[in-house]
Amino acid sequence: MSEHLAAVAETTKLARLLGISDPTDLDFLVDLPPAAIRQFRERATDRLFDRDAKRLHTVAQAAKLVPVSISAKVAERAFGPVLCAAIAGAVEPTRAIDIAKTLPPAFLAAVAVQIDPRRTAAIIAAVPPALVEKVARELLAHGDHITMGRFVHVIPEPALRAAAPVMSDIDLLRIGFLLEDKTAIDNVLHIVADRVPGIIRAAAEQHMWAEGIDLLDSIAPHNRAWIGDTAAGLGGPVLDSLIAAVADLDAWATLLPITSAMSHDSLRLFAERPAVHAEPVLAAITDTALNAGHWLELLPLAAHLPPAQLAFVAARVAAETDDRLDHLIRQADTAGRWDAMIPVALAMTDSERRRLAALPVMGDPDVLRAIITSTAEHQLWSQALPLVHALPDTTTPTLAHCIGDLTPEQLLAAVRTAAQSDTIDTLVDIALAQEPHGRARVLELIDTMDDIEDFLTALTAHTPDAVWNAFARVRDEIPPRLRTQLAERARELDHPHHATALQPATATAQ
Repeated sequence: MSEHLAAVAETTKLARLLGISDPTDLDFLVDLPPAAIRQFRERATDRLFDRDAKRLHTVAQAAKLVPVSISAKVAERAFGPVLCAAIAGAVEPTRAIDIAKTLPPAFLAAVAVQIDPRRTAAIIAAVPPALVEKVARELLAHGDHITMGRFVHVIPEPALRAAAPVMSDIDLLRIGFLLEDKTAIDNVLHIVADRVPGIIRAAAEQHMWAEGIDLLDSIAPHNRAWIGDTAAGLGGPVLDSLIAAVADLDAWATLLPITSAMSHDSLRLFAERPAVHAEPVLAAITDTALNAGHWLELLPLAAHLPPAQLAFVAARVAAETDDRLDHLIRQADTAGRWDAMIPVALAMTDSERRRLAALPVMGDPDVLRAIITSTAEHQLWSQALPLVHALPDTTTPTLAHCIGDLTPEQLLAAVRTAAQSDTIDTLVDIALAQEPHGRARVLELIDTMDDIEDFLTALTAHTPDAVWNAFARVRDEIPPRLRTQLAERARELDHPHHATALQPATATAQ
């Protein structure tokens, strides 16, 4: 939960303890650390319960001496809810439950308002589910979400299941926001799983995204994908409402872990929303990712953005210092996120990409191997080859070795992509830098391509001499048919010396 939202929840609970009807009267506290507000509330509770501890313990012991029915009548008619709440922690749990079963739900609800769950957890856990449901109904009839939130973490699952139907989607949002122990939220979500779409829709329709975002911040990692995909499945208006609320609350640190867990299709739907494309929103997202430890959670979203928005994010990333950029790339590499990092790098300007390619991390053989492997696995050749082109020549041997590890299908995909772009020279340079066996493999693959014309056409008047010279150096390794085709293509481009180097004119005459 964001510090501000956590503080709001804590001041709301503190207002109840202090008998303040309007929690906003304590708004002057919301800039304090939430833990400090909670600590003050717990100490105040302890003072209230401990000041007469000896006397209360004596009263509790006396309850053992009379029948349950009499104890219940004394509790309701003589003690009242406040004194009963104070005594409860000193009563043996089984005895307390027997007494509670004979009391009206309305009275038990009034006691629950005053009780301290820390002192009565054993009693609360033993309350029968049917009785929990009745008390919950009484509390919700008075709109008392604070008391409900204070008890959820000590109520067993059967009792929670009994009480869940009493709660509306809005009730669940408010109770979740006021939970005493946020680790209980995942158990609650498990119980009301079929109602999650309604809860998310209620957050949007009732302008309760503060409560909803608090829940998103509290759920365990294994539930993020499910919740994120559910939200995306509710349509654009719900997503737009969520995005606007997150922007207003500056809660991107909460939402980015959710979006990064979404399925491919759900994340695409999110990234396509115009609300995400506004520069102030993109700036806030990127700054949160770079400055608040959410870089790896930005990458999946960035890879789904339209070109202009991706370029905006890439420019902000490129503005980082060399040391910082090197660190970010190493993080992406360690996390195996080159499939998302490559599109970001491609969206940079040529000068930014050359700067990135010159960083120490990009000379690391393991990193280069990860780039090629990820490129092949995710078919990102069209995006990766411009980045590879910017790498210094010293990386060519390592890249050549990586190319040699590709399957024939992956290598063919690389050749075809290069043939359809202006990066054919990059791939040829790397491929022919392999050991003889690797070169033979590449040359044979090109020779047997069904669409070899695409490859030949990719060799243009602008193809660097280095590419033709590379072919000439391995002339004797090139299959005869391919060698003839390369020589003819060189002549078409008015490069007779390259044609001769590949296949002397006398050879064609024969």
